[in-house]
Amino acid sequence: MLKDNVFARASKEHAIFKDERALSPEFLPDVLPHRDNQIQTLVYALKPLAEGGSASHVFVFGPPGTGKTVTLKFVMQQLKDFSARVKPVYINCFALNSRQAVLAELTRVVERPVPARGMSTNELYAKVLEGMKFAPFVPVLVFDEFDQLLANDGNELLYDLLRLPEHGRKAVPIILISNDTSIPSKLDDRVRSSFSHEAVEFPQYAPQQLKDILRERAKIAMHPEAISEDIISLIAGHAAKHGGDCRKGLDALLKAGKIAERKNAKMVEIEHAKEAFEDRETIAVMRAVPFLQTPHKQVLQALFKLGGKNIPSNELYGQMARMGFELSDRRVREIVVELEVKKLLRTETDTSGRGRTKNITVLLPEDALK
Repeated sequence: MLKDNVFARASKEHAIFKDERALSPEFLPDVLPHRDNQIQTLVYALKPLAEGGSASHVFVFGPPGTGKTVTLKFVMQQLKDFSARVKPVYINCFALNSRQAVLAELTRVVERPVPARGMSTNELYAKVLEGMKFAPFVPVLVFDEFDQLLANDGNELLYDLLRLPEHGRKAVPIILISNDTSIPSKLDDRVRSSFSHEAVEFPQYAPQQLKDILRERAKIAMHPEAISEDIISLIAGHAAKHGGDCRKGLDALLKAGKIAERKNAKMVEIEHAKEAFEDRETIAVMRAVPFLQTPHKQVLQALFKLGGKNIPSNELYGQMARMGFELSDRRVREIVVELEVKKLLRTETDTSGRGRTKNITVLLPEDALK
């Protein structure tokens, strides 16, 4: 009988969440508090496209957790609902971090899919041009975490896309999202000259703004008796101390609720929130792991083989060779820099001996690569 079922019993005993999806990064709320100005700027940049005109390119920048991605997804959904002339295309540059991968994705968008044998980059570009000729819509391309693509061949891709009018195709609005405020200055001269854009800044949230956002999400995600204003204030304060990162607050609120459920508590308590703070940093770092390329994983494997902490860079080069990983020392140095940008490792310069060397420490658990 269901009354004795452990899952049925758990459902009755644990009443923290109504819909925990409201605390996930993928959740798209109906209202975005404290981002009205940014939404308005994006609307005015893109609205001409919905009316048959040309839209502006946009560069969206700001620290992590300031609402850049969710705001763009919100605006793109509103634009899609408003006009059939446009088709928003969201590209996560952690997952699609090369010119070829993005062009392959665009062939699917314009309904010219790639055959199983694959295609060269030039063939993919020709497919995109062919599809654009007959497409009843104009794509709006949103490149999230664009710095990941720029580190490879992002300049070449932008050059391809900005040249579409030269081939008799409509200009495609391009939206770049990054934490790096200097992205426009890193573009090639030939790209920068054509990438005239609106700049939309997303500043850090203030503590009260974080409280407002967490309170609104908690109303959707949690039963009212399961969360108090004091806990929301505590978690908002934690997020404010970590750069005003709203994602840290949402993650901590979700984690605290799950801890309360696991402990069969009637509501989220202070100790649940503090335990959530301890786990949150590891969770954030591990999100990038599934998108790592093989050479990056090989560098991490070699570092773990050496113990993972305070590894001199010259020892890393030797370990890579011993493990049969065929990467030059220069490429290994580049990968170390890229992994540090992703906050998967930390380096410290050591000048105690002859010359300068870097000591490397991995910032994620070894089993994250399994």
